[in-house]
Amino acid sequence: MRRFLAFLGIFTLLSGVAVSCRDDESTNTPDVPKVMLDNATGIYSSIDDAKGLFKIELSGEDIDFHLQFISDHVADADLLNAEMTAETYKVADLANKYTLTLDSYWNKEGVTSGIVTGTLSVQRSDENYTIKGTLKDAKDVAYEIDFTGVIDIQPQYEVEYAKQNGWYWGDDPYNFPNIGEYMSYFVQGQTNNYGELTGDGYYINISFFNEMAPKAWEAQIPNQTYTASTEYKVGTFKIASQADIDSGAPYYAFASFQHVNQEKGINKEVFITGGTVQVKDMGENQEVRFNLELQDGTRHVGKYTGFVRQGDEYTVSSLLSDRDITDLTHGYLEYRGQSPIAGKTNKRWNMYLLSENVSTMPEYYWSPSGTGNLLRVTLYTSSTQSTDIPVGTYPIGEEVAGNAGVGQGYEVGLDFGTWFFELSSDEHENYAPIKTGTVEVSKNGTIYTVSLKGVDDRDNAITATYSGELTFVDHGYGTKLPKKENTPKKVNTKNQLYDWKKNSRNMKF
Repeated sequence: MRRFLAFLGIFTLLSGVAVSCRDDESTNTPDVPKVMLDNATGIYSSIDDAKGLFKIELSGEDIDFHLQFISDHVADADLLNAEMTAETYKVADLANKYTLTLDSYWNKEGVTSGIVTGTLSVQRSDENYTIKGTLKDAKDVAYEIDFTGVIDIQPQYEVEYAKQNGWYWGDDPYNFPNIGEYMSYFVQGQTNNYGELTGDGYYINISFFNEMAPKAWEAQIPNQTYTASTEYKVGTFKIASQADIDSGAPYYAFASFQHVNQEKGINKEVFITGGTVQVKDMGENQEVRFNLELQDGTRHVGKYTGFVRQGDEYTVSSLLSDRDITDLTHGYLEYRGQSPIAGKTNKRWNMYLLSENVSTMPEYYWSPSGTGNLLRVTLYTSSTQSTDIPVGTYPIGEEVAGNAGVGQGYEVGLDFGTWFFELSSDEHENYAPIKTGTVEVSKNGTIYTVSLKGVDDRDNAITATYSGELTFVDHGYGTKLPKKENTPKKVNTKNQLYDWKKNSRNMKF
């Protein structure tokens, strides 16, 4: 009985101690709230050759954490792809690697509090980070951090550009087919109408090369990272080779950089010789980030955020809608003779079909005048044809017998192949090269019937019909036309910015 009573006393005493411990624990250890954070941004800056500072902001529904991680140094060439090392970071007052500085703090509804103790684990998989741990502030208030997602870590920029303009030039169909050129310039400072600096500021001129835009009039610089190259390659921007520089290449022909500061006596204009450029979506706009190596050995890091304009300088057509041409009343059939291209055996022909109030002068390179419509259709026949064209259907395509010619050339006056022209008081009001389609030709006695169903380079449908005689003009037997400078042809070409760029494409420096 004594043993039982002794045992019962010991059991009661131990039970009391256990309850007391549980009561003390619940009283002295408050619950640590778990904070779910769903958005993050970051800024990287170098500390020294071994360390770098990552200022990371993690945002939740009603609280933000502004954390300063000391991690590994990021090489200058990789500044646009700065990555924080996966490690365990402890809050410390020493600027050692893999620590959180005491400048870290949280912000809740306008109230801030510095972080003094805690540890965070950082893991990374490609662009996704996972950050977890517990942090306490000076009032011993603790938060359990939980974040998983992408952190956009950017470098500290020397310049944030305020102005951009650009042109889509399309490809060089002869030397570099199907590689589109997206020329652009970026400016911080005062400029003239041509985008050139007229005072203090910064200027970048650069051409990106990528796949052709499906619709040139809607062209945008494709989003990706571009690297410097002296060759025409998709995913690059064009820089001058050392040979180009040594031979005196102009700055506008290649990627270049300018910085003017009159007070400090700075007037630098140099070629861009390397680096990377990132182009990415930023809401409804785009953001362009530069990490550029310059000819003088310096580096420039900048960015532009906003609408990135790419004016269409590739589409030649001035039409904004379909055209159905039904007022053609007279015409000519021109024999051009043997194709001058080596290896071609076909003959070349042109039909000029005009409306009533339009006339043309065959002896002066078909210089037109009047008000109305003019259609020139190029046809290719076999080598046996020299006095008339065969009837039939001519697909618009390459130069082979039985095809119609594709409309080519940059503008009126530099045009050839199948084109539509609209004149007003002797001037070219509208024009369009016809790129695809068919031409049907039939003949009854001396009456030709011509039907065109074509599409221009802006996807406008152009249809035309003509029925009547065609005046034959023989320009295929050595007939000499007058010199071009004596041709009274009137051409109304619109002034366009940077026409020099188009004209300098094939210049050799």
